[in-house]
Amino acid sequence: MQNITIEILPQGDSLETVFNPLDIQRVLQNLIINAGYVTESGGKIDIGVIRKDGAIMVSVTDKGCGIPEEVQGYLFKDSLTTKSDGNRLGLLSCKGIIEENHQGKLWFETEVGKGTTFHFTLPAHH
Repeated sequence: MQNITIEILPQGDSLETVFNPLDIQRVLQNLIINAGYVTESGGKIDIGVIRKDGAIMVSVTDKGCGIPEEVQGYLFKDSLTTKSDGNRLGLLSCKGIIEENHQGKLWFETEVGKGTTFHFTLPAHH
């Protein structure tokens, strides 16, 4: 991941939540590494943090080639690794960490030729 800018874009204030830092670090690392695989040198990955519907939503956005439709259904299956065209590694474990350990949600939006955003939520702490 050379010459790639990672920009963190928090919106709003009081973005508080309770989570296992190692777990969430692992999820973020996975998502950023995956985004890095499809980001050209000199490109940029955006990380958004926003309060939404009583939760904290974190988004990792790349401007890569998008996820082909035929692959999308397999993204959260254990056996998928497509190293040659961008490695969506560890997404199943990321989903488990967010949805089972933290009662959040993890999903993605993608547009072929435009890029992909992975979002996850963590319940907000009051």
